[in-house]
Amino acid sequence: MKNLADNGDRVKATATSPRGAPTVEAEHGPLIGDRRLQRALPFAATAIIAMAIAVPTASWTQPDMAVFGLVLVAVTLAGSAVLPWHRVPRQAQLAPPFLLLIGALLLASSTGSGIGSPFITLSVLPLMWLAIYENQAAVLIAAAVAGVVLWLGAHGHNSAPATGGVAPTAVLIVCCAGMGMTLHGLVARSRKLTSEVAVNQVSLERSATVLNALPELVNRYRMSDHVITYCNAAWAAQYEVTQEAAVGRRLDDFLSEDEKDGLRSQLAILGPDNPILVDHVARVAGHDSGEKWLEWMDRYITGVDGPEVLSIGRDVTRRKVAEMELAQSETRFRQLADKSADVVWRFTTQPTPHFEYMSPSVENILGYPPSYFLEDFSRMMDILDDVGRTAIARALNGEQILDRFDFRFRHADGSTVVGETRTSPIRDGLQGVSRDVTELRNLQDNMAALALRDSLTGLANRRLFSELLDAALARTKRSGRPLALAFLDLDGFKTVNDVHGHDVGDRVLCETADRLLRVVRGADTIARLGGDEFVIVYEPNDANSHQLIERIEHALSRPILIEPNIEVVCPASIGVANTDAVGYDGTALLAAADEAMYEEKRARHALRSAGDSTVETRESSLSA
Repeated sequence: MKNLADNGDRVKATATSPRGAPTVEAEHGPLIGDRRLQRALPFAATAIIAMAIAVPTASWTQPDMAVFGLVLVAVTLAGSAVLPWHRVPRQAQLAPPFLLLIGALLLASSTGSGIGSPFITLSVLPLMWLAIYENQAAVLIAAAVAGVVLWLGAHGHNSAPATGGVAPTAVLIVCCAGMGMTLHGLVARSRKLTSEVAVNQVSLERSATVLNALPELVNRYRMSDHVITYCNAAWAAQYEVTQEAAVGRRLDDFLSEDEKDGLRSQLAILGPDNPILVDHVARVAGHDSGEKWLEWMDRYITGVDGPEVLSIGRDVTRRKVAEMELAQSETRFRQLADKSADVVWRFTTQPTPHFEYMSPSVENILGYPPSYFLEDFSRMMDILDDVGRTAIARALNGEQILDRFDFRFRHADGSTVVGETRTSPIRDGLQGVSRDVTELRNLQDNMAALALRDSLTGLANRRLFSELLDAALARTKRSGRPLALAFLDLDGFKTVNDVHGHDVGDRVLCETADRLLRVVRGADTIARLGGDEFVIVYEPNDANSHQLIERIEHALSRPILIEPNIEVVCPASIGVANTDAVGYDGTALLAAADEAMYEEKRARHALRSAGDSTVETRESSLSA
């Protein structure tokens, strides 16, 4: 109903337009509205001119009837112009044409000429008015009234009218009725067409407004010669042309070479059998100061001049740039992952669980090439022990987070490999790194059985450290990777013991051990050699070891709270040595790190001494 009301408003707007067709709304009638005089004036002028011609030449047989008819016609013409028709019912507007008809018939009867009276022709005017502005029923009633009045007039003059007088009257009435109905049909059809044109025009204008408001690029062109028949504002702005200037020109004049390639590929298969095609390849747009990427959808349609194409372009620049950046990032990631000694992998659950990537190092660790697992995820499940399979099943169901987990794999040769795996969640999956820690875990198990740990801090003691260092050296030597050793000695620890006692000193050592454990990786080795000396064995080229020494210094430089109002600070002097300079010899590596630590401690002592000397000199000069 709302759409119908909207359509009625559109028709009303068109009907009152200066250039609109003289249509009339059925509920208002022809004698209401701004153009009512324009509608009535042609009929009134015709009637007045016809009366001016016919009255002087007429021969009146019934003058009283003639006067009454003339008065009736005059009053009717005047009333139709001056009466407030908007205040009376709609049906009252039928009175003027019927009164004019009766007046004309009375004048015709008063001449005594019957069908031959010139006033008979005047009766055609009200019939035309009814045919144009009223309905068919009114036309038929008016024709019947005319027939009755003419018959009565003829009967009044001759009590036995001749048959020849009735026949012309009947022919006239039938012709008038037929002409009126025909004219009414033509006028009704004209009104309908005018209304439809008005509605269509408003619809087209509104559609154009909507299309111009769209951010998408819309254009339409003929398939035969690529001549543009329409484009919206966004398309015109993209190609730096007005909408009017673009229409009539060939589409090829505006497109880049990339877009022309897309156009040719689309038109090669676009047609009645493939009416809708989407070019999923983003194309570089032409006529633009910056690089812009567009994705086009084409629809085959039938136009007035033959097949045409409606094209809709969407700006996908952000998506394209993101895809290119992602591709570059993916390339860098693969370059790093392919050269990593650890197994780098990415796993997704969509559409089914599978590996998207696995680095080549998996073959060195498990004996299987990457393709073996990329082709079928279940093969990885087959070489896991029960604990590992259960953990993965729980993780896929969202019941467990595999942030860090030791998996036990069955090597291709049948041996067991322990892989320390760290993961991070991604959309619909996980990505992570797995490292071969088989020898490390075996040593840890053996050491746990032998209780080779420092009783105070829980760190590895000197004996366990020696075994772990030898294992790490053997592993890195096989892979050709460097190994580093950091030797730590706490500054001011003796003062803490002397001032606060050995219990506080023990607390300082335990806090130092806890801070070191939070800083280094789980695969690195931390040991307490004795007293306030600690050592850390790590791989310096690992990404997680970046700025490790700075992180350790920062962690140990923070105060240690002993009591609510007592804090102590025991920073560390740190010496570092690695296999690149010393070689894969544990004793030499430890000695080199120890010597570097003492050099660091002497440098700090010299710096503090110089500072104290400067202060003393200044105080002496002030005293003097």
